[in-house]
Amino acid sequence: MNLSSLIGQINQTYTETGMTEGNAALEQSLRNGMETIMSKGQGQTVAGEVLKLLGEEVLLSIGKNQVLKAQVDGGMMPQPGQLLTFQIKNNSGNKILLSPLFENTSSDPNVLKALREAGLPQNGNMAGMVRAMMQEGLPIDRQSLYQMNRLMGANPQTPVETLSRMQKLQIPVTAENIQQFEHYQNLEHQLLSSITDLTEGFGQSIGQMLGTQDPEKGISFFENILKIFSGQENAGGEEISGFTDGDDQTVVQQNGEKSENQTVQENGKELRETLSEGELQNLSRSYRQAGAPASLVKEILTGNITGKQLFEQTQGLLTQEQLPEKEKLLSVMEGREFKQILKGELKGRFLLEPEEVGQEHSVERLYERMNTQLRQLSRALSEAGAEGTPLAKTVSNLSGNLEFMHQLNQMFTYIQLPLKMQNQNANGELFVYTNKKSLAKKDGAVSALLHLDMENLGSVDVHVTLREEKVSTKFYLKDDAALDLVEAHIDMLNERLQKRGYLFQAEFLQSPDEKNVVTEILSKDSGVKVLSGRSFDARA
Repeated sequence: MNLSSLIGQINQTYTETGMTEGNAALEQSLRNGMETIMSKGQGQTVAGEVLKLLGEEVLLSIGKNQVLKAQVDGGMMPQPGQLLTFQIKNNSGNKILLSPLFENTSSDPNVLKALREAGLPQNGNMAGMVRAMMQEGLPIDRQSLYQMNRLMGANPQTPVETLSRMQKLQIPVTAENIQQFEHYQNLEHQLLSSITDLTEGFGQSIGQMLGTQDPEKGISFFENILKIFSGQENAGGEEISGFTDGDDQTVVQQNGEKSENQTVQENGKELRETLSEGELQNLSRSYRQAGAPASLVKEILTGNITGKQLFEQTQGLLTQEQLPEKEKLLSVMEGREFKQILKGELKGRFLLEPEEVGQEHSVERLYERMNTQLRQLSRALSEAGAEGTPLAKTVSNLSGNLEFMHQLNQMFTYIQLPLKMQNQNANGELFVYTNKKSLAKKDGAVSALLHLDMENLGSVDVHVTLREEKVSTKFYLKDDAALDLVEAHIDMLNERLQKRGYLFQAEFLQSPDEKNVVTEILSKDSGVKVLSGRSFDARA
């Protein structure tokens, strides 16, 4: 705690109220207040007079020569001069967290009336429930209160604020959705992070599966994995509804041929693009020692074989009962080079190249591919008896995240864009917030927030508004250097938009803080389904 700055704030308060106090006395009052609060246990109460609001914190007089600075839980904003009673939620360290007791709201006729008419107990727990529902704009009728009370009973460990927000968004309250919603609120929701965990999980699981489990199960598991990533496992055309336009679900170009980028992505990169010359030599030597055909060894050495083709041939070798050195082949899969190829192939399937974002249906294909292959991975892990492994948990979390985004898209247009940049990966989030009724008007505007987390530029927020053919943007970046860099290259974006018939205007501002897209969703009266270029062209 910075006593000197706090003393200055308190002195100002005393001056405004006509009181005087020396710095030494103030410092002692603060120490006395801290001693009093530290002597109490969590759950005990403390009463005091509100002296001043300090941002999200409050300055309390809790006794003679006892002053306390604390954060107030529950969204209540007390006013100076109020005499209130609080419950101590946390008194460890320098941060004091207090929760206002029900008695403080007993004078609120709305809270009491709602509880009384619903026939519910008039206690602190119920009062907190009503306040949370009011803050989210939920109806406070008998049916709504009973429903929220049931949700609280079924999910006793979940804050009522979370339950109220999920009700506002019309997200089904399930254990899985609660977990994902809290991840989103805590900024632990990025697909890119889970994809990175997945690639690392594969590297770790190879040795574990082959070394600690039934060898035959381990071999069978990696046969299935290689089938999935070589495309031999039937994808079944699974997709997540809610991430497509619904009018045109084709995944090929008008002439029926796949685009070059799509073909490259499906076939994978050649090994020479992933491994160094020395790594190719090591890998080819390992395959030769494992009894692989000379033709395959040569292709590996030259690097003229893709990861997908390597997986196909490796899977074929594993199925050969007469392979003389199968154990050595399994050890190849535990090697650094093979793990590197596997990681690269997985990222190639689960990340988007920047140019792919501009291709029609590329995002839909990404989600469809991820959904399908995650289901296949989950099935393969289950068959191998590895449901409780870290890899299985990562697969489950990633699948749950995709399903949760589907739930969000019932009310909002929100998608994540895991991007594979030239020298780094970046996580993108696109949220479109525009009232449906305004879209029906000829001059209705479409607004969106594009959030990017980049290694070098840091957090980048782009607010975009489209009104007729005019595009207005505001770029928020962390510092002047990042702002100058973007401004220096903004002409490239301007040219692309002009080619599409748009008039472009841009502002560059320093971001005051990191954006939480979930907070943006909750703060806007949204509900528009826009993913196609017919309403908003985000491809530029």
